[in-house]
Amino acid sequence: MLLNSVETWMMNNPLRAALQRHFEAPRLLRMGGRLPGGRVLEIGCGRGVGVEIIFEQFAVQSVDAFDLDPAMVALARQRVTDRGSTVRLWVGDASHIPCPDAHYDAVFDFGIIHHIPRWRDCLAEVFRVLRPGGRFYAEEVFARFIEHPVWRRLLEHPSTDPLSGS
Repeated sequence: MLLNSVETWMMNNPLRAALQRHFEAPRLLRMGGRLPGGRVLEIGCGRGVGVEIIFEQFAVQSVDAFDLDPAMVALARQRVTDRGSTVRLWVGDASHIPCPDAHYDAVFDFGIIHHIPRWRDCLAEVFRVLRPGGRFYAEEVFARFIEHPVWRRLLEHPSTDPLSGS
């Protein structure tokens, strides 16, 4: 599901990027470690901040990344143009990842899965494209935040089978 204008603003500002770079990524790094030479996938890449962070903090060799929003993919392309062929970006749906089985050393989710109406299909796809022993680095929003009445009015999230209700 595409983000509404409020959430687009929330996800595309310097504060969000700083939080992602200085809080979320270091925590994921402590939990899962670096991936020197790894081939990884980021689902829901937005404007490409996560792609930069993955290269900088996880020491990977290549990143494939996609987002449902073509405008975000265009911004990501501009952001990582200097990475050349080590980055592949496309418009796509996390419930149907067009990649071979067991293709990636890791998959990254910087707070995207709670936006996906068929999140179980997304997780099945994530684990399908991970190689045996691959890592899934996931950061998600607390259910209490998503379900708070104020945020429910401002933000759009799937109403049937929410990730937080499982």
